[in-house]
Amino acid sequence: MDKFEKEMAQKLKNLPGHMGVSENLKEFRNVISHELPENVPSNTFRKLIKILLQNKPIDAEQIRKVYLEPLLRKENKILDKNKAKFRRLKLSARKWVKNNLSEEELQKLWKEHKTWLPRRYTIYKNPNVSFQKIAADTLARFALINHWNIV
Repeated sequence: MDKFEKEMAQKLKNLPGHMGVSENLKEFRNVISHELPENVPSNTFRKLIKILLQNKPIDAEQIRKVYLEPLLRKENKILDKNKAKFRRLKLSARKWVKNNLSEEELQKLWKEHKTWLPRRYTIYKNPNVSFQKIAADTLARFALINHWNIV
């Protein structure tokens, strides 16, 4: 988890807070903050944050088509190709999260900007998915793709 948190903090270090961007850029900021896969290279995060910081109108849908959709397709292929390994990692991550991070603690850490684990909560169709499940899924995806260098 520490590796994940450090890597995400580094990738998102220059991203302004929600209140630090104009209303017309909030959707684009959310793409960077909540939609890009954790395994996206740092230079992609930096490039998109640099575009955001220019404070010019952005077509968030175009950004999704160019930057997000290809990355999500790649991530889905990796997860599909490694279903059994991913399933085992998710079970292991769920046990670890359950034993180490209560739902209340995760909610608090998220609100205090002390964890990135539930950052992609928007990928879940059900808005009531627990942060524990999101955290476990996040750790499993991160481990599968990064730890085993699967690309």
